[in-house]
Amino acid sequence: MSPALPGASPRASAERPGALGLLGRQTSHELVGLSRTPVVLFFALAFPVVFYVILSAFVGNETIDFRSGIRVSQFLAPAFASFGVAMATFAFLAIGFAEIRFNGVLKRLTGTPLPGWVMLGGRVLAGTLLALVAVAILVAIGVLAYDLQMFWQRMPAVLVTVVVASMSFSALGLAVAALAPSAQAAIAMANGIVIPLAFLSDMFVVAELPDWLATIGWLFPLKHLVNALGDAFSPFVDTSGLFLDHLAVIVAWGVAGALLALWGIRRDAARAEGGRRAAADPGAPAPVAAGPDQRPRRSGRPSAVALVTDQLRHANSVQWRDWSSPFFGIAFPALFVLLLPTVLAGDDPDFRLEVAQTVAASMTIYGAAVVSYVNMPQGLAEARDQGVLKRWAGTPLPTWAIFGGRAVSSVYLSLLAWVAVYVLAVPVYGVTIPSSWPSALVVLLVTVVSFAALGMAVVSLVHGAQSALAVCLGSVITLSFFSDIFIVGADFPPWLDVVSYVFPLRHAVNAFTDAMAADASGWVLDAGHLAVIVLWGVAGLVVTLWRFTGTAGSARAGRAADRRDASVSASA
Repeated sequence: MSPALPGASPRASAERPGALGLLGRQTSHELVGLSRTPVVLFFALAFPVVFYVILSAFVGNETIDFRSGIRVSQFLAPAFASFGVAMATFAFLAIGFAEIRFNGVLKRLTGTPLPGWVMLGGRVLAGTLLALVAVAILVAIGVLAYDLQMFWQRMPAVLVTVVVASMSFSALGLAVAALAPSAQAAIAMANGIVIPLAFLSDMFVVAELPDWLATIGWLFPLKHLVNALGDAFSPFVDTSGLFLDHLAVIVAWGVAGALLALWGIRRDAARAEGGRRAAADPGAPAPVAAGPDQRPRRSGRPSAVALVTDQLRHANSVQWRDWSSPFFGIAFPALFVLLLPTVLAGDDPDFRLEVAQTVAASMTIYGAAVVSYVNMPQGLAEARDQGVLKRWAGTPLPTWAIFGGRAVSSVYLSLLAWVAVYVLAVPVYGVTIPSSWPSALVVLLVTVVSFAALGMAVVSLVHGAQSALAVCLGSVITLSFFSDIFIVGADFPPWLDVVSYVFPLRHAVNAFTDAMAADASGWVLDAGHLAVIVLWGVAGLVVTLWRFTGTAGSARAGRAADRRDASVSASA
């Protein structure tokens, strides 16, 4: 080996690592990035554990077989482990790869010596390791807290199943990322696929599904993974733990996902090459400069109504440009109104109508909570991360107009969610709109304003849009499962029932459901429910004003100090 040049660093003079070394470094890099993504960590690690505990409390961890000591949690653990695998691989690859695709990182990486297979392999291996950690954590909690029994001779087969499923789900996640028209659309597609399929894959539902819904569930790989792991942990199935029929379906989906991802990546590369050729063509027409803005300018200070209206228009445009916001706030509740009554009530038409009447009301509140407590605060946190709030502080625009416009935007989108839910629920299930709907409108308005204040309080207390999204979305989805939204009319354990009434979501659901009951009339307003919602909103508003006022004061003090330093330097 020739000696290194003078001044060269040891890293520069070292030999190029081999394929395994490159793959290991890339995997390590992806794991570091993964550790800085709270949303993925929550849904892959914390979410399955939380719902394992909640559902165990809901159905009870009773002993099924007294001779072997098998309990109910023996069959819940594999289901939620499967959900962790799906979120750690499918959602992680779909969201993460779409982000680097649309922010230009993928294009820059293609101009480096890093092989493409190493870049993709590092992400797949990172997702697979996260999936294994998710399964290990959930199994450990099951063993320590819920008497989950282990069949160690089946564990090698379980490991093979988890790895194969992780690889296949990763390929499907790459396909979603490669085909999505935007990063926000990838987020909506990933979560919009996994969560509804979880209800069709024997995961969140303890009742028997109708035959046609069960058949739809068997078409997708998640249900095959749930059942493969469930049978591997079942003492009533004589097996080695390896189910080739389930694995064949999972692998087939993985191959299809890999082919779609490869086609999408090559399509992007061809488009990029065509763009470079067009830019290098000297005969290409020059872009036409845009003409001056012909819109008449305001003269004088705008009114308070005009300020809030402008901010409302701006907030709405931001929300509609982000596919995930209208999907989770409007389309997602409407989708579940179509799904949940059939899932929970089966083929009984009378019971299905009763469930649909309740689900339509609860899903309206869920949509309002997502719009006001998740989407709006996330946009505010992103504006803060990008320095927009700091630049706004240097303009004459009042802070109350910024927050007021976003709050009014949340009200507008929540009303759209209400309309979307009942436009589907009325013709499909025969849901009735009672004469007491003005009471429901009051409840909805109070809920949206209070939840918006709470969301802004969360943004003021956490750092980064990712952290704000993890806290807001994680808390609202967790509370939804014991606030009569995803599980309707259940008898929860007393301690869990008390916990649910501490928070405002269940009060909002119950107040709105009472007002939208089929036989409701007149004014149906429960002062107790409204008082709890308002108290939480006031608390959120106090925290928001305290935190943002302090931040604005610090920014103004910093600018004043800069001006003083500049004047001193000028005089010197």
